This record gives sequence, structure tokens and C-alpha cells, in this order.
Amino acid sequence: MKLEKYRKFDFVESTLNTPHPFAKYKKITFLGTDNSKIELDLVIPNSMVKGVIVDFPEFKVKNKDYLSLSKYCMLDYALISMHIRGQAGNSENNTPYSHFPFLDCNNEIPYYNLVFQDALDTIHITEMMFPNKDIITTGLGQGAAISLVCANYFDSVTELFISDCSLCDIKNTYIQNKKNPMFKKIYNFEIDLPEKTDYLYSILDSIDILNISSSISQKVHYALSYLSPKTPHSPQLKLIDSLNDIEVQHYKFLDYKKIFQHQFDDYILETLSNR
Repeated sequence: MKLEKYRKFDFVESTLNTPHPFAKYKKITFLGTDNSKIELDLVIPNSMVKGVIVDFPEFKVKNKDYLSLSKYCMLDYALISMHIRGQAGNSENNTPYSHFPFLDCNNEIPYYNLVFQDALDTIHITEMMFPNKDIITTGLGQGAAISLVCANYFDSVTELFISDCSLCDIKNTYIQNKKNPMFKKIYNFEIDLPEKTDYLYSILDSIDILNISSSISQKVHYALSYLSPKTPHSPQLKLIDSLNDIEVQHYKFLDYKKIFQHQFDDYILETLSNR
């Protein structure tokens, strides 16, 4: 991962005219390294800010709305939600990828390198707006992977609440599940261009979260779901074993993953409220 911790760029902050009894809503935009317009949602409590939660959404899942984000303001936490480029949110992606989201036939920069850089820029903005405040990152799937990348670069990220982490042991997961719909495009790439298989594997290796996970010292709260997770348990367990300070919550008996996600949100709120 060739990323820049403190990249120089400007951002635009605008206040939304949306009344709320104990919070204010803002939108932040900045340009990514390829001039894609990246958008952040921001909710700030009217009280003194205790810390900041930065949330990264799951693959092709829309960001939580402002009302959902504002519940953390009751605990005096500001919350920033990054719209992932080219997915379900409002951020642009000006770099085309023939086999989205993993690789392009002609571009050697992986899509997720751009996403990770956007995330580092988001943490940089958070530090500038809320100096000396602890930052907590949260996310499911790709959001969990992005959270770990941010923790690897920034000591200001003091804690993580993540689940169902993708992009861990990604090459082996692909090799063992090539016909899984989530790998359809890169499987087609391998079938159409067998001479580029080594290139494909090198790209997958380059974005593997296991490359950095053992160096992360922050506290990680990990939700391990048994409710048809998108990432198989084997790579998730490898990730869990590699982390230095981890607390695992096991979710086994709920009927719907959506309910599990809400319950993990409740766990986050309960954990923070007890401080």
C-alpha cells in the first residue's frame, strides 16, 4: 500500500439547514488524488465533543442517514461518515476499473489504494477539525478493512469497532471461492487473460489487510457473525489471531444479519455510554 499520511489538499465545509435539538449537520467535500470529489457527512453535538467516530460503510451500501448518525451525539461524540468513491454514496470515482472493485487491465493502482487514501485524508480532516480528540473508527466488511488501514497510519485512532472484515487473506479466499458472485469480475479476468494471473494475485496481495494487522496496537472490538457472513470465517480468524489487542463478540442466534448489525450498533453505544 503506497499511501500518504498527511497529503496536502483543501476541503470545503458547509452547514446544512436541518434543525435538530442537540446537534448540527455538516457536509465536507475534498478532491482525491485523481480529482474525484469525495463527500463526508458530519454530525456535531451542541455539547462539548468528547471524541469523534468515523464510520466507513460496507461495499455498495448507502451511508447511514443523518438521523441515525446523530444518536452518538447523545453521548457527546461527533460522527463522520465517508461516502466510498464510486459506490452507493455521493463520492465520485474518476478512475475507471474494468474489473471493479479489484483491478483494471491498464491501471496498476488498485481501486482500494484510492479508497484507503481517501480514508487517510478523512482522518487528517478529522484531526484538523477536532484537534487532540480521540478518534474511533467503525465499519463492516470493506469498512472494517478501511478502519484497520487508518489505525495503522494514525495513533489518533485509539479504538476500532469492526465486523465481517473483507480484504483479509484475499488471494487465498479468492482461490478457494473463485465462482462466488463477489469474485465474478476477477474470475472473468483470469479466464480471459490467463497470462496475467500472476499480476492479479500480486494486486490481491498488495491490498491484503493481513500485511498490516499485526502492527496495529489499538483496541479492536470485533463482531464475529455466524449469520452467513460475506467473508468466510477462516480469513476472519486469521485476522483475529493477528491483532494484538482484541475483544470478540460472537453473534450466532439471530435470524437476520441486519438485526445483528443493529445489535452491534447497540453494543457500541453501550460500551461508550459506560465511560
